[in-house]
Amino acid sequence: MVANVPPDHVVIFGRPGSGKSSLAERLGADFGYTLVRTGEMLRDAVRKGGFLGKRVENHLARGDLVPDRLIFELLEANFRGPGMTHLLFDGFPRTIGQVPLLDQFERRYGFQVGCYLEIDVSREEAVARMTGRRVCPTCGATYHLISKPPKVAEVCDKDGTRLERRPDDTTEVVEFRQQVYDDHAVPILRHYEQTSPNLCRHVNGNQPFAKVYAGTCEALGVADPSPA
Repeated sequence: MVANVPPDHVVIFGRPGSGKSSLAERLGADFGYTLVRTGEMLRDAVRKGGFLGKRVENHLARGDLVPDRLIFELLEANFRGPGMTHLLFDGFPRTIGQVPLLDQFERRYGFQVGCYLEIDVSREEAVARMTGRRVCPTCGATYHLISKPPKVAEVCDKDGTRLERRPDDTTEVVEFRQQVYDDHAVPILRHYEQTSPNLCRHVNGNQPFAKVYAGTCEALGVADPSPA
């Protein structure tokens, strides 16, 4: 039996290349979530060339983790006031040090996470997926040359901009990012499994997108709205 609505606030986890960001976009469209995406916020800051962007640009180019204090500044700049509803955190918290930051934002803005959702994909599968990923430098839309190609090769469907390979999608950086996830994100998952086991859900991400999305909806306790 499924509920009428999913949890009010969700944190989604998944190693780079798991497809979690595409799932987050779909969940936002289908269930009205406001996406809180620290990765995209950071890339947007770099594109704008502001003071914060200059401080994090080198971290992103290396695929390294941005220091927690900069993440805090980023979230402070994007959280404008209380009363925000239906939040989906994509890419935060990313280190154990950021877990207390999420706790702090929950208290400050009066919300509580109702589900910690992991999209479980093998490291090998994630690396293979990332080699074909492309992104629109204008709107941030993501594509994959095999699994989610644009209608016109290497061109964004939304605004016609030439697609780019992200600087953190080179083979060396991809492998490094996978290790960073294992070192930093996995301990966060273990933390929530110990402290909030009833709120943790896991989805097999080693499947086609439609099946992963159906499994995600099931994990959230809602019906998949996709056409049968």
